[in-house]
Amino acid sequence: MSVAKDLHTSRIAHLDISGHVVVRAEATVAEVLDLMRENKAGAVLIGDDDNMLAGIFTERDALMKVVEDPATWTRSITEFMTTAPQTVSLYETVGDALHMMNAGHYRNAPVLDTDGRIVGNVDHRMMIQFLTDRFPREIYNLPPDPEQIPRTKEGA
Repeated sequence: MSVAKDLHTSRIAHLDISGHVVVRAEATVAEVLDLMRENKAGAVLIGDDDNMLAGIFTERDALMKVVEDPATWTRSITEFMTTAPQTVSLYETVGDALHMMNAGHYRNAPVLDTDGRIVGNVDHRMMIQFLTDRFPREIYNLPPDPEQIPRTKEGA
């Protein structure tokens, strides 16, 4: 199967979107940053009591909005999150999500179910993994410079 066909037939539901982090709007910036560090997460989804998406706070938000001002760390995450981010559903194709993420320069796209509840997050690493899984021999065996041809064997 070709990569293009896979992009248009594989659904978001086929990806492992379980590694997302959700916090409530009452969380402080410091708490969210700690969770991001602990979970090695590039984004945290902010949800309400019904698990409906209120916003997203990403590494980019941390760098652009709070990192230089420690006074912001005790404030609510809602002051710094991106409200109403673009989202994808479980039934959209990976190609649709990739197109949306590329067009908007997003590294994360919250995944919502049909009722609008948070079920996961698609990030750029998932997309790269999806693409490289489709042609591993070509990707994993490339030398750092494809034009470079080794003249001697590597190793001992």
